[in-house]
Amino acid sequence: MSDGADRARATIRRFTWPIAALGGLLLIGFSLVPWGISDEGVQPSITGLGRVRVPGATAEDVAFLEEHTLRPGLWTVTFGAVITVVSLLAWWRPRLRWPAVAIVGLGAVATLAVTIPALADPGGHLFDQQVQDAIRVESPLVDVGYGLLGILIVAIALIGLVAAAALTPADGSS
Repeated sequence: MSDGADRARATIRRFTWPIAALGGLLLIGFSLVPWGISDEGVQPSITGLGRVRVPGATAEDVAFLEEHTLRPGLWTVTFGAVITVVSLLAWWRPRLRWPAVAIVGLGAVATLAVTIPALADPGGHLFDQQVQDAIRVESPLVDVGYGLLGILIVAIALIGLVAAAALTPADGSS
């Protein structure tokens, strides 16, 4: 092969695991920021872990909403932690490359399985039916927050990264 292709393979082998570990940490971080926001009314924001912020609302109202959040971000925190640990182990021990490729890829796909339904209906996946019935609005309860979009982008990037790693020979041979 050409020197350019060899350099590309070497770059992929060198940076796959640190980038994957960073991706896992980003999944955890994006779970802690708003997954659902609203510009209408009291302007609530809800994190993937169920933390609700409503400017000007009473503590009781916020506590009610927090009691009825579904916390889908717990899954993305779990997947992010697994991806981070596995990536660090593969970086430390190159012989763990193939199990790590499989685990990181499955973790990223599982993250998408949590994220895509929440993108379609953030309010329906962040709040239980009791809150949805209590509010009774015709328009969506909340819009997509930047945390949910960040998780989507990171999960897709991780899938691309492990695909590149899987298609790159470990020893540089074709």
